[in-house]
Parts: sequence; structure tokens; C-alpha cells
Amino acid sequence: MGGAAGSQPAIQAWGLQEDKPVLGDYDGDGKTDFSVFRPSTGEWYVLQSSNNVWAPVFAWGTPNDVRVPADYDGDGKTDRAVWRPSDGIWYIVRSSDGMNTYLAYGINGDKPAPADYDGDGRADLAVWRGPETKFYWINSASGNSSTSTVGQSAGAPVSADYDGDGRADHAVRNGANWTIRQSSNGQTVSYAWQQATDVAVQNDYDGDGKCDIAVWRPIDSPAGTVGHWYIRQSASNGSLREVHWGTSGDVPVPAFYRR
Repeated sequence: MGGAAGSQPAIQAWGLQEDKPVLGDYDGDGKTDFSVFRPSTGEWYVLQSSNNVWAPVFAWGTPNDVRVPADYDGDGKTDRAVWRPSDGIWYIVRSSDGMNTYLAYGINGDKPAPADYDGDGRADLAVWRGPETKFYWINSASGNSSTSTVGQSAGAPVSADYDGDGRADHAVRNGANWTIRQSSNGQTVSYAWQQATDVAVQNDYDGDGKCDIAVWRPIDSPAGTVGHWYIRQSASNGSLREVHWGTSGDVPVPAFYRR
């Protein structure tokens, strides 16, 4: 699915049914690469958009690890990375020099939420601790650890730059409710969007530099429509954009493909 209305679809046939998407720009050309992680082997497969050539297959992580690819070293390329719930350690392969980094941050029960919260161009290590309604994160610019209270005791992190200030906002989705602590002014805002059983697919779909609240619904009842995207467009005061794309059993991949 493209970013703006009228975008042309991009289709690439490859991978196995067990594979999991690991979105990112691994070659640094400003385009999202088709990429998956294979749990049975721990291997990452990346089709580089810059030259349409496969990157060397890289084994990194175990089936129970949480995949957290992001640009941790600020070189404009996504780093292969996992977070291990059992020991709270982040295992990162830096794309800038190929070196491995191991950092302990978080405890079992946390949910990883890496994003660039300080606006320095590097993803910060971060976890969401639901029982405390807090994010714990390390400011990559200073190395200091900080907390941010969002006020949701359940749900999953959906952090992104919703206010367009160049810094990710701490955000949690609990059912149909989105709670966002805006980094631009420190205020917390909440939105109810569609249904609790929808899949969160937040992304900047209207190209205004702000992440849009969005969900994907595998099947609409009672009509039975499949593959329905509901997007709250930030560029037009939250107006609804609906797109039919995909079918039941698909895995939504909210990336802005430019090819």
C-alpha cells in the first residue's frame, strides 16, 4: 500500500509462510526494503531497493526474540536488532561498522518501543512497562535514562512522531483507544479509532511529516469486506481515509514504499 491516495501498488513474490516482516531501509537509499526474519533459522533476508540485489543473509536472533530493527547508530541505515525478554538485553548489529552491541535495558514483561525520542537521528532504546503506565528510555544524545508517563495501564506501544516536531511521541494503543504524549508541548491527547480487534498500522500516509493513526481490519462484519484500512489523516484534521487492500490471513506492512 502506498502513502498517498492514488499510489501504485508494489508486489514482490518471495519468502516463506513462517517469515515475519522486519521493515527498514537497510541500504540507506531512502526507500523501504522488502525484508523478513525467518524464526526457524534466525536469518534476515533483505532485498535491497537500491540495486534490487539480495543483501548477504545474516543470522541474528532466536525464535523467541522480539525483532526491533531501527537506525541505532544514525548512519541512515536500519540496523538488524532483537530484544530478548528473558534477559532484557538488546542485541544490535551496527550497519555503520558491522560491530555487535549488547545492552541490557528492560525486564521480562516489558514491551520494546525503540524510536528517536530526542530528535538526534538515532533510535533510542525504550520499553513500555504497562503496570507502571511508563515508558523507560535512554536518550541516545546524552546517554541518560528517562521515564515518560502516558496513563494507560494496558495495551501496546505505538510510538511515532504524531505532532511533526522531528521527535517520536510516547504513545500506547489500548483496544480502540490511542493515548499520545506529544513531545512538542508535553500534553497528552487521546483518540478513539475504529475497533479494538483491528491491527495498528500507524504511518505517515498523507505525506505531511506527521504519523497518522491507522488500523487494518482483516474482515469487516457483517458485510464481509476483507482487507480494510482506516486512516485518520493528520493533514486534514483527522478526516477518514478508507482503502481496501489485502485479504484475510495477510500481515499488514505499514511502510512507505517509494520505487
